[in-house]
Amino acid sequence: MGEKSPENPAEAEALSLAQKGIEAGAHGQHEDAVASWRAASVYADAHLSGADIDYWIKSGLGAALYDIGAYAESIAVSKQALDWCSARKRPLPALTIAKSYRSLGDHEAARVNIDHARSLVGDSILREWAAD
Repeated sequence: MGEKSPENPAEAEALSLAQKGIEAGAHGQHEDAVASWRAASVYADAHLSGADIDYWIKSGLGAALYDIGAYAESIAVSKQALDWCSARKRPLPALTIAKSYRSLGDHEAARVNIDHARSLVGDSILREWAAD
């Protein structure tokens, strides 16, 4: 998302909820981050379904779910954002899916998804892959 404040009040509310998730995650409060991202997702589903911000929120929720070890749900949510993010060369859902599959022991699915993330942004994504 850009630096510009949304003019749509529903987008502003969804962004505010997502921002709380970002802040909680940055402070290592991963359960709180998931709760905020989930609230943002529920709000976006109700008021902004199919809007760009809806997919952006899904990618953040998927990553937050990975952080708490909810790998299967992380994959399911991240898949909802994968096509939208991929079209914009945003690798977060592909990376999150890859890491979740790796954590679940499905190394072939992990490889397919990390290869997809690499196709979007190049080998630089491997630093995040290896760091986890």
